[in-house]
Amino acid sequence: MHELEFLPQDYLKARFQRRIGFIRSWLLLALGLAMVLWSLQVGVWVRDAKAELQALRGTGSAVDPDVEKVRMLRAEGAAYSQRAQLAEALRPRVGIADALAALADLLPDGAALEDVCLDHPETAGPDRATVRLGGAATSEAVVTQTMAALEASACFERSVLVESRPLGPEEPALRQFIIETTLTGPAEGRE
Repeated sequence: MHELEFLPQDYLKARFQRRIGFIRSWLLLALGLAMVLWSLQVGVWVRDAKAELQALRGTGSAVDPDVEKVRMLRAEGAAYSQRAQLAEALRPRVGIADALAALADLLPDGAALEDVCLDHPETAGPDRATVRLGGAATSEAVVTQTMAALEASACFERSVLVESRPLGPEEPALRQFIIETTLTGPAEGRE
């Protein structure tokens, strides 16, 4: 600013103030323009959000039947679960599979089963069942071994020989037998 040094100091100061005022005006104009653009953008966002909200409000009523179906299915599932628990509580815990598995381990050589009947008396409880065994043995000793194996087993108790007779007149050694015993407890509880 060497060329302007001859001008009075007040004039230079006023000129400097005008420049600052001019820059300040441009900054205010740029800030105002930025605010206008920002408000336009926010307006676009608000319109988009309102349009999405209207679209979602329309889909809410379209989904209501599906929501009702889900509620109905949950209620049916809860009712089914209650029925399944009741059926499980009423089902005896001792089954024919338990009896056959235990018998397969105990039956001595020379004995063959022809008939196995499982009965759950009301008074016996869910963990007990009466088993009636009908079969054939090669001798009276095999029938005795079968009875001893049932008595020694932890799965059975109170074995009773109901009948033991010869299978036929031509083979007097072959025996036909009927044994009644009590199967105790579910298979998971037995050792």
